[in-house]
Amino acid sequence: MGAHQSMRAGNSGAAAYSATGLIFPAFYALAFLTNAALPSLGLAPYSATGALALAGVGLVALVIARPVFSVSLLYLFAISLSVFVAGVGIESGGYLVETGVQGEATGAFGRLLWFYLVFVACALVGFNYLYREDRVRGPVVPRMTAEQGSIALGLALGAAVIATGVIAGATEGFALLKGVNRFALRNDSADAGPLFNLFLNNQLFVAVLLGTFCSAPNRMVRWTAIVMIVADVALLVLHGEQFMSVLGVGLAVLVPFIAIEAANGERVVRYLGIGAAIALALGCASVFYAYKGQGLDLSDTVMSRVLLQGQVWYVVDSDAGLFDAPTGGAAAFTRVLSSLASPAAPTFFSDRAVSGLRDVMLAYGTPDVLRAYVHDDVTFTMGQMAVPVYWFGFAGAALFIAFTGVVYGALAAAQIVVTQRGGVVMLWLVTKIVSYAGFGLQQGEYWNLFGLRTLGYVLIALAWWYCVDARAPGFHRRIRG
Repeated sequence: MGAHQSMRAGNSGAAAYSATGLIFPAFYALAFLTNAALPSLGLAPYSATGALALAGVGLVALVIARPVFSVSLLYLFAISLSVFVAGVGIESGGYLVETGVQGEATGAFGRLLWFYLVFVACALVGFNYLYREDRVRGPVVPRMTAEQGSIALGLALGAAVIATGVIAGATEGFALLKGVNRFALRNDSADAGPLFNLFLNNQLFVAVLLGTFCSAPNRMVRWTAIVMIVADVALLVLHGEQFMSVLGVGLAVLVPFIAIEAANGERVVRYLGIGAAIALALGCASVFYAYKGQGLDLSDTVMSRVLLQGQVWYVVDSDAGLFDAPTGGAAAFTRVLSSLASPAAPTFFSDRAVSGLRDVMLAYGTPDVLRAYVHDDVTFTMGQMAVPVYWFGFAGAALFIAFTGVVYGALAAAQIVVTQRGGVVMLWLVTKIVSYAGFGLQQGEYWNLFGLRTLGYVLIALAWWYCVDARAPGFHRRIRG
């Protein structure tokens, strides 16, 4: 009788779980379609708020349902969420200083939500091709944490990158302590010396490496990695990196840790929540102290920065049609294709024609802003969805964004596979590729995703994987599942 009741209880629990799994997607789809119809119903002022709510709820649901996939792309998702926050301000009448546009309710950010849905769905396809989190079962011990040589090399490289940050700050000064605007700091970084650039350009590698070592069997290695993470984040704040940069490093640390703990049967959502909250708090603190040190009004500066997150999408959306690109878009795509063969990233300083996000800047920026930005080689921000729409219109952009989603999802999965089965050198190579691809997607600078430099790193990584890591002892040890 007891066994029979237990079986009935188990069946009812499974049925409730299955029903929940159907009810939520159905209600979410209904809300999604309703929000998309608001502009046609004369309710466009509510569209941006609805899009923000749907994006936030969708992100939380994705984290709960697919935590490993979510944490792998969480930085990109988090910074993309800021675009929807900007949308509420823009469609409530916010003024965009870089383009001289006064916002009004057009339903632009409700349309943007469709493109993110396409990107996330296709990224999940690419991710599942290389790593199925629901099928990987532990115990998983990352190979680089079980080999003394890999531990020594990894900790030495991590310490070397952190030391470069210390030396760069000691010799050139820390931006936070000097009250230097971080954008001015970035503009002058080419003249700041190799140590400063080395520290900034290897942050993803250090974060993922130390996050992997946080799952090491040896307690001393785990605590050494934690101390180094704290030191690295502190240096980032001192060097003027703010909110999203600090948040990105914190989330990158979680990627290998969450993947390994999930494979070992742990409930990882709580780790993800705690880690994200800590990274968020550090990012907010860095913004507060940086702006305070520069003598800026915190609320006005933050509001201005937030609005600019959605600026590029808003201006491009107003000129695009379903199959019609804005004026100049087709020629801009031709220029970006020709730039892919160059080993150097497109800039305003090179002899070649500008391409990518810079094309959109030249089309929509005010003359005063363009003069200043071209002089300093500064760009607009958050062009992931806007730049393809500028090239192709809405329909063609959806196809392009779907392709980039598959590519980036596969890269995110490859990074997890390397943390579990690869070595330190391979991890450096794959984090370089993911770093370039992530920046390219965030900004809409697709040369970083498909250009010659990234392709070169991909070829080197594949050669190293098959010729070195695949021949290492224990590489073919099978993870159950």
